[in-house]
Amino acid sequence: MRPITDAEREVLDLFLSVEFDGVGAFRKQAMHILGVEPDCICGCPSIKFHVDRAKAPAAPEFCLMPTEVEELARPAGVPSSVLCFVDKEGYLASLECVYYDGIVTEWPDTDRCAVILRDTGRKMTSVLLPSGALVRPDDEEDPWASFGEAGLGFTATTRRGWTETYSASGELVSRVRST
Repeated sequence: MRPITDAEREVLDLFLSVEFDGVGAFRKQAMHILGVEPDCICGCPSIKFHVDRAKAPAAPEFCLMPTEVEELARPAGVPSSVLCFVDKEGYLASLECVYYDGIVTEWPDTDRCAVILRDTGRKMTSVLLPSGALVRPDDEEDPWASFGEAGLGFTATTRRGWTETYSASGELVSRVRST
């Protein structure tokens, strides 16, 4: 076991930067991380947390972490995804960094990452952009089904077939019917 690094802390803090049920307990757990250890044999930076459970409460009930971190751009390759897992007792368990084009040993730069927030049905409800803008689907009744980068903004396709493009500042640039 070793101390959590600044880069690992930045990624974890990004997961916990939006509001959702249980985030208060996860934020307290993050303050009481005793250390981390590698959690993958492939060479990626994925880690397992050791939380001081005597000082930090469990999340109210076991749940999937409703946030994902998506790298919007990576200078030398395909953007990565980072997932945060919770154990069955409601404690932070691990951060898993997924690179799609090879093994990369560093965490993504959080200045190029967006946070995707999902509801209990796993539908995307909002995206926190690197600029700090929190963006929701143009039509609340038509959630996003897919997500892709567009500069430091993004493009999302809704379940009803609309493609919405947002600028890096979170402004809706276009909404057109997908073909």
